Amino acid sequence: MSRSLRRRLLTLGVLGTLGTVLAAGTASTANGEPRAVIQGRTEITAKVTGEKPGYRCLIAGKDISGPWGTVAPDGTVTLTLGGVKDPGKHLRVLCEDPKRGDPSLHTVRSDRVAYDGMLAPIRQIMNNRLFGSH
Repeated sequence: MSRSLRRRLLTLGVLGTLGTVLAAGTASTANGEPRAVIQGRTEITAKVTGEKPGYRCLIAGKDISGPWGTVAPDGTVTLTLGGVKDPGKHLRVLCEDPKRGDPSLHTVRSDRVAYDGMLAPIRQIMNNRLFGSH
């Protein structure tokens, strides 16, 4: 077997394995439960997925809260809370049905991610739950 053929087979195997891992990770997140990923320090963003379209969501913490954002028809909304001096560790995303108001208020399950600095992209990739860290 030539070196070129071995390299092609190895590349095909690696790409196939990567595709399988990504497909399995995507399938495991599609359980219908709303989730949020909160990140940032002074400007905090939260990406909510899986929430019911038309609901309103916001980022909240001790003595801080952001503006409400309406969930799009695809079940996602991106929330931003800027100019925060000390966000604390206990930030959460709250969502509610605007037709029912406060009785429908609930906390969305969320993960807090704080990546900054020059190695942030590498840390974010290595701490991805597909690699077993979350």
